Amino acid sequence: MHFLRRYPGRTAALIAGLALAAACTDRSNPAAPATGGGTGGGGASPGKPITVAVIACTGDLPSRTVSCDAPAPASGADGASHVIVGNQNVYVKLTSSNANYDAGTQTLTFDVNVRNLIPQALGTTDGVTLDPEGVRVFFHSGPTVTSGTGTVTVVGDGVGTFTGANQPYYQYNTVLDQYELSAPKTWQMTLPPTVTTFSFLLYVKAAVRFENGYIDVVGNPSIRSGTDRILTAVVRSPVGNIDPDATILDWTVTPADALLADYTSEAGATATVHGYRAGAPVINVTAQRVNYDGATVVVAGSMTMGVLPIRRTWTGATSNDWHTGTNWSPDNVVPVAQDTAVIPDTTSAVNFPLLNQNTSIAGVEVDDITPGGVVPHVDLAAFNLTASGTVFTTNSASITNTSGSLVLTGTAQKVRGILPFLRVSGTYSLDGNVNARAPIRVDGGRLTSQSFRLQALSN
Repeated sequence: MHFLRRYPGRTAALIAGLALAAACTDRSNPAAPATGGGTGGGGASPGKPITVAVIACTGDLPSRTVSCDAPAPASGADGASHVIVGNQNVYVKLTSSNANYDAGTQTLTFDVNVRNLIPQALGTTDGVTLDPEGVRVFFHSGPTVTSGTGTVTVVGDGVGTFTGANQPYYQYNTVLDQYELSAPKTWQMTLPPTVTTFSFLLYVKAAVRFENGYIDVVGNPSIRSGTDRILTAVVRSPVGNIDPDATILDWTVTPADALLADYTSEAGATATVHGYRAGAPVINVTAQRVNYDGATVVVAGSMTMGVLPIRRTWTGATSNDWHTGTNWSPDNVVPVAQDTAVIPDTTSAVNFPLLNQNTSIAGVEVDDITPGGVVPHVDLAAFNLTASGTVFTTNSASITNTSGSLVLTGTAQKVRGILPFLRVSGTYSLDGNVNARAPIRVDGGRLTSQSFRLQALSN
């Protein structure tokens, strides 16, 4: 399965997970995800908060333990301008260690790590750059003393308005990719030793790149010219959940070059893409989905296809013009610089290729004559044919010219046969006898032979 780069749509803050509370030990309890409505706008404007299933946690100071369970669903404060989704061990995970209580200063300290469990990176709006607010862990409520006497005060990195006013938070200045664990941060609370147990609730707030969701285009991104690939669009929510109710709107290919790649058919979430010639077309797809707040949003995704080179065979079906697509197979496409051009033998008179402009190619193979047939050849006329791969002609087959040259630029390639003016700037070795029109020029390259003859023919 291959996940593609995602469409760079609008970005904003999203509460990426509902976190576990009261980190006094490394113990944690998973909870099932909850669903509901929300703003979907990522914090840019106030909206209706969604209802989430929260996790209540109780800290026990004497034993340095914490136990958690899931109470009845609770709502965010009125006017909250962020999407809230939960829970611990589903979208985000907080773990603690190194708890210590100093009775003299009445200070409880412990280290807390944050792990991102969603496919999108947390703490960034472009997938790379750290958001100024990083990843913040807000105290939604509490700490509240549940046994004993006294109060518990959080000594955080700051206070802000999230689901309520003046809420303490700790800020992790790091971008967290999926499954990435932050460095530990020391949290501090002040409480007297008369406190036995206490409880509080946390939310993890972070910016993400795709606040309304995105599309993963799934399929093999490599395709040979002249073949098909089936791609599937998987529409996901901001936290990566598959949205089965989304509607696919459109598939497109960029650049809009029908000779590079195109989709031959589409049926909703599936498209069949045909690669025509070597290159890197981008296959785009858009979809419509209903976000947390009930608003209909458009999301997108794309895949960069690697259309691989191919051996294209000359048919001469239309003319002797090298640059006419209907003279080549498959797909009636002229070979590009990454392809190998094959000029086959034949038993009947056909058109053979003639250049009308300077041309680049990977390899050239001109097959031998079939007994009783026509001698295959390529005519460069007054133009240069630059080859970066192997160049072969066999026996009487040839590459001819008037004033054009065959320019060899490849590395560790082979050459043989009857050739025109020859210029070598790459490294080539003879794979058979070479008869080329004089002069043969080696311009910064190398042309070697172990046991074959290199002959320069007079004009």
